[in-house]
Amino acid sequence: MRMRWLLVSIWICFLFRGWFYASMLPLWEGYDEFAHFGVVRAIASKEILLVPRDQPGPRDVEESLKLAPVPWEVRSWDVFRSSLTEEAYWGLPPEERRRREARLRDMPPSWEREDSVSGVSAYEALQPPLYYWLMAPALYALKGSGLLAQVMLLRWIGVVIASFAVPLTFGIALTVTERESVALGCAAVVAVMPGFAATVARVSNEPLAILLFTLLIWLGLRILHRAPDAGSAAALGAVLGLGLLTKAYFLTALPAVLLLLLYKYRRSRASGLTASAITVAIAGWWYVRNVVTTGTFSGLAETVTLRDRGVTAMLAAIPHVPWVRAVDVILVSHLYFCGWSSLTVRSWMYHVFFAIAMLAALGLIVQLRRPAVFWLVGIYGFFWLGQLYNVLLQYLTKGLAGSMGWYMYAVVASEVVLCAVAFGRYRVLGVALGTSLFGLLDLYGMHWLAIPYYTGIIGHRANGALAALHISEFRAVGFDAVFQRLAVNKCGPMSQRVMIILWILYFVGTILPMAVMLLLALRSQKASPKPSGFSTYPNR
Repeated sequence: MRMRWLLVSIWICFLFRGWFYASMLPLWEGYDEFAHFGVVRAIASKEILLVPRDQPGPRDVEESLKLAPVPWEVRSWDVFRSSLTEEAYWGLPPEERRRREARLRDMPPSWEREDSVSGVSAYEALQPPLYYWLMAPALYALKGSGLLAQVMLLRWIGVVIASFAVPLTFGIALTVTERESVALGCAAVVAVMPGFAATVARVSNEPLAILLFTLLIWLGLRILHRAPDAGSAAALGAVLGLGLLTKAYFLTALPAVLLLLLYKYRRSRASGLTASAITVAIAGWWYVRNVVTTGTFSGLAETVTLRDRGVTAMLAAIPHVPWVRAVDVILVSHLYFCGWSSLTVRSWMYHVFFAIAMLAALGLIVQLRRPAVFWLVGIYGFFWLGQLYNVLLQYLTKGLAGSMGWYMYAVVASEVVLCAVAFGRYRVLGVALGTSLFGLLDLYGMHWLAIPYYTGIIGHRANGALAALHISEFRAVGFDAVFQRLAVNKCGPMSQRVMIILWILYFVGTILPMAVMLLLALRSQKASPKPSGFSTYPNR
């Protein structure tokens, strides 16, 4: 019972952290956030189910991109050349900033229903529609309340949706390791990951995709550990179908799920066929529609661009891709890559995590004979293959070497539990170390990078690098002024006082999981758990 209450406490800690991230991040600082919001708005205001791929963005969104600062990474886009970055915005006279903020708050309600005219588009309409359908009623309920309130509501809802990954990770880890202290540690690691909080604290389909992928992993483990039954297979097929109707990267789960069904239902083919039929019934129409309308299965913009390029030509390009650089970009943007301004920490910090991951990979080799571990490796490995395929697409269409590392949070439960398994008899110590390292990384990134940058204390140098923070600069602005700036361009309830309260809750929500896991690790060492690490319920 005590362990369950600790899990609830860590779950609440993540909510505190996620809500602060959602409130702290400037308007549209989330990756592609304004385009995701545009799709939800189109469904809610135009009362349509499927938004055209060329849907213009809303007029109030277009105007907001002229008034509020835009992320550093999009400053060169043609449609944003007249927009201001964070450093340029905070360099304006205070009177001009107040005038812009007033105009942002007082935009006519009718602009919610009007389309932009300057090229701002809701380009995320190419994504599967489930998330946008679910969010449209919330936006419809706030009709006329203003853009800022609507964005904040969708952000907070996204945090709540993604938060269920915390207890699900606990369930996954408990099934695999059979130790509640290790399972709690895995949930704590997920709860304090800075990249996870930054990813889900924005308007996007990522929170729902993360929840469904984590649920898929958990259901797969339940099937492995139980006698074959049609109900479990049907549930697996339903979740996979919903996932495919949320994000195209669920296509990477198809091989792993197929292998699982073949392994578990080889004597009961009807159950496996039922799961497949449910998946096709839920999501098949979307991918058939993609083939009909775009000539591609996924419907992604890159695949549409390359649809006339033969498979041979694409394979010939593989040796020319700088794969080491691409993998590095994925790992960096997975560990810490705050917002669309691409805030990053010092390189040595990333390499500490890289070294631990390499050790975990080596320790995992001896565990592969276990079906549960093999299932997690399959899910994680096929997702990585999908990432590498996206690297190829990005390179061929944009000349970029990399992919979106924040996508990896869809399989974060597999990632964390596999690392815990690799530590063998030192699993409790390993997850405690992971919680502390990620917690410290988050505290550093938040207070030395994110808050200083988003409040104009630091900015980018001429070479594009972010200037280092000096405590004297922070003191010059003042504690109260920092939180006053964080409340700028936010909806009415997000005052300076509310931002301070949310920051206190965020701080407690980061420190508490670290403290809990350190205490459990110390107790575990004194108890001297059995070397095997399996079936040790008396040594929780």
